[in-house]
Amino acid sequence: MFNPDKIEDLQFYTEKQIMDRKSAKIKAVDLAIPVIAMANADGGYLAIGIEDNGIITGIDNFEKNVNELLRVPFDFCNPNVQVDLKTMDVVDHRGNPNHILRMQVYPSNKVVASQADEVYLRVGDKSKKLNFEQRLQFVYAKGVKYFEDQPVAGATIEDIDLDFVSEYCRKIGYDKGDAEFYLRHNHDFITRKVMRM
Repeated sequence: MFNPDKIEDLQFYTEKQIMDRKSAKIKAVDLAIPVIAMANADGGYLAIGIEDNGIITGIDNFEKNVNELLRVPFDFCNPNVQVDLKTMDVVDHRGNPNHILRMQVYPSNKVVASQADEVYLRVGDKSKKLNFEQRLQFVYAKGVKYFEDQPVAGATIEDIDLDFVSEYCRKIGYDKGDAEFYLRHNHDFITRKVMRM
């Protein structure tokens, strides 16, 4: 079983949905992709300073870039992603004392996008970019939007059952006008008031 507190597991465990390794040389914009993908899925761990093949190169010689990487959950993710950071002592591939950065990414209850408004989802060991239709379905699945909230293209007031609306107005005690007047002056009727009936 994967133990995120063991260097050997971070180094050699097979990369998959909850685990990925990244060089400390990675660009912040590129690190944002797995951060976003994990936040949109079930969360996970990123071991920064360990190459894909398990070689430990560490973070000590990349201080400026690591500072950029630390900003990724805040500056490159919309909305921000909650993470937990831990610096771990290691011996690098040259036999020198060094460190790696373990970033635990927590799952988000919102749909997280990049600065370029792209949405990624962690699927196996890959960060999959969602197309428009996949993103829309994902937004519905997360409960951020509901299909019923979407406007119906080409719909007019003639498409609404005014007898039903009149009955609704009677039940809520609305007496400022008829059903059509109510609809024209209460734009949130469909999305809010009907749901309370």
